[in-house]
Amino acid sequence: MTLYYSQSNGGFYDDQIHSTVPDDAVAISPEQHAALLAGQSGGQVIMPGKDGKPVLAEQPPCPSSTWDGEQWHIDPECAARLKAEQQDEMWERIKAKRYDNLRHGVFVKSVGKWFQTDDASRTQYLALAVMPRLPEKLAWKTMDNSFVIMTKALLGELMEQMLVDEQADFANAERHKAAMEKAEHPLEYDYSDGWTANYEQSAAELEEAEK
Repeated sequence: MTLYYSQSNGGFYDDQIHSTVPDDAVAISPEQHAALLAGQSGGQVIMPGKDGKPVLAEQPPCPSSTWDGEQWHIDPECAARLKAEQQDEMWERIKAKRYDNLRHGVFVKSVGKWFQTDDASRTQYLALAVMPRLPEKLAWKTMDNSFVIMTKALLGELMEQMLVDEQADFANAERHKAAMEKAEHPLEYDYSDGWTANYEQSAAELEEAEK
């Protein structure tokens, strides 16, 4: 049995089934045929290579894309649209990073402790803030599992630092957005630096220092 691929119609032929094959048909091995079908099942497309033999390629970026035997080429309008879509996707990732970073603790200098800043904890802080006075000796668990006495002064310092961190991370997100929009390849932009510290970072640094 011999398998063939025809560039002119993008089809495969089996000499035991088809009595004739197109003039441009090239022979391929059963292993190559199986690999091509597996790639196609995984979302790739089968395209003719420069030598006429079939190769796997990613889906064409745009309907107007042209194939040169090795890669896709896209027109300027399509390229601009794709880049805008990639920028939108990356901006969503940056915003998600900003949101997540602000939910991993806030450090309060006066007591030297990290406090939770997840959404549930933020709601609790707001509830405490509107109370005329807090219960006496209100024990509050910190992120290292120790307890401190929560007071109005401590609560105020905690919430103020949360606001400072939020403003810093919002500014950092905008900085990354501006830089990402200037990048040639938006999806490859690295937005990992410049965020406020969180408890996981602090704990990891302490663990490393103790080694």
